[in-house]
Amino acid sequence: MRRQIKTIIAGLAVLLGGCGKHYFDINNTNPNQVTNLPPMTLMAGVLNQTASIVTTDFPFLGCYQGYWTITQGFSDITDYANYNYSTNFGQNIWTDLYGNLGNIKYIETAANADSTLVLFGAMARMLEALQYQTLVDIYNDVPYKEASNPLILYPKYDSAQTIYNDIILKIDTAINMINTASPTIAVQPDVTNDIMFGGNMVLWKQFGNTLKLRILLHQSEVQGQQAYIQTALQNIVAEGDGFLPVGQNAWVNPGYSQNNSQQDPFYASFGFTTTGGTSSNYTSFKAQNYAINFYTNTNDVRLGYNYSPLAGYGVTPYQYVGGPFGTIGLPSPSSASSIGAYIPASGNVPAGPQVGLLQGDGQPCPIMTGTESLFLQAEAAERGWITGDPQTLYQQAISASYEYLLVTSADSAANAYYSQAITNVGWTASTNKLQAIIVQKWAALNGLDLLEVWCDYRRLHYPSDIPLSNSPYVVAQTPPVRLLYPTVEYQTNQANVQALGAINQFTSKIFWMP
Repeated sequence: MRRQIKTIIAGLAVLLGGCGKHYFDINNTNPNQVTNLPPMTLMAGVLNQTASIVTTDFPFLGCYQGYWTITQGFSDITDYANYNYSTNFGQNIWTDLYGNLGNIKYIETAANADSTLVLFGAMARMLEALQYQTLVDIYNDVPYKEASNPLILYPKYDSAQTIYNDIILKIDTAINMINTASPTIAVQPDVTNDIMFGGNMVLWKQFGNTLKLRILLHQSEVQGQQAYIQTALQNIVAEGDGFLPVGQNAWVNPGYSQNNSQQDPFYASFGFTTTGGTSSNYTSFKAQNYAINFYTNTNDVRLGYNYSPLAGYGVTPYQYVGGPFGTIGLPSPSSASSIGAYIPASGNVPAGPQVGLLQGDGQPCPIMTGTESLFLQAEAAERGWITGDPQTLYQQAISASYEYLLVTSADSAANAYYSQAITNVGWTASTNKLQAIIVQKWAALNGLDLLEVWCDYRRLHYPSDIPLSNSPYVVAQTPPVRLLYPTVEYQTNQANVQALGAINQFTSKIFWMP
């Protein structure tokens, strides 16, 4: 199985290169490219790629959201610290997403032609909705309806609102496909191809409902959308399967290991190599003082699970140190705490515990955490849009975060934390309940889903005191609200992208932003 997944991931990397030729380009005739994998096998690669995108494609957001800073000599300091984007910045995000969509569409097409693959078609539609939700949240309008047509080389752009509305319907269709699939005809997914839920289709429906909840809440500040949101939420309740429950994460693991090209994507990108050396991101990104101060001032033990002590382990009390974000006072790689609790043994200093963000080469890779599901439900309940006690959901979400990070005695530690009379920690102590929910969601998703945190910040501006870059060379006094369309699009789909007019990373907002 591990060798099989390695082959799939390698095939996906090759397929991404064909995105510009036929946009998705799922039927490339190059005999050296893997284009004819069985749809069931390809599903494992799609899930793995999705998790990799969620956890490794957005390191700049770790800086913008107060978690991380860049170290001295960082190669992309101008882009990061000065907000001085070009169309090359983040281009891999576009190609990763559209490359994965090509493989998703391949599975959908196969399922449309073969009724035995109906469950794989349903899974593919949910994953397609997730990729397009991500694209909209980064770029606003993107190619959608025409993008999947191999006969159209230059697809037109669809409005972001239209895409959002349609992917809600796409998830509904997927859930209905699951509900109406014949158990005597449909091939049941299993752990070799469904590396997220092992073929548990109830969990897939709950994942779809949770994804819909996320998409709907992103539109909470859009004028005139309240009735639409509430109707859509009522439809979720009527469907009956609910959301991802307490203790359930949507994460993948095809058999990650210490072997080459088989590590968990986040661990390989922000942790250590198969030989124990540090990755480039481990050296380039260190703790930002904003997050260090937040966890310290709220007596949050997750500090020691999201970061490692500066001097290593063995000598207490442990000291956690962050640096500012920008160009002034940046830390050296050795003068600020690293991401994750784990550090290898060095001389007389013992290794750190394999907990928190860096649990080992074989740790699961999240697509959506159960923690987020509970915070989404807490927000919806606080707004009066779904039933349920927002305080209970809020506290369950914090507990789920502690459990995810493998905090010692997680439930009791979480209870001690949220029982404090501290604003944005204790429920009773927080007069602005919505702010408390979003701030704690920020505290919980550190390193796990940086894009979702950025979405919350752009629509609600919580946490409200995240610092801006201290660089005197910033090109604007406000942080960017989006990425520019990538160079590859101006090269291969020029007329359609230019038809959108001039795009500005500070003023060309995502449609759901206030």
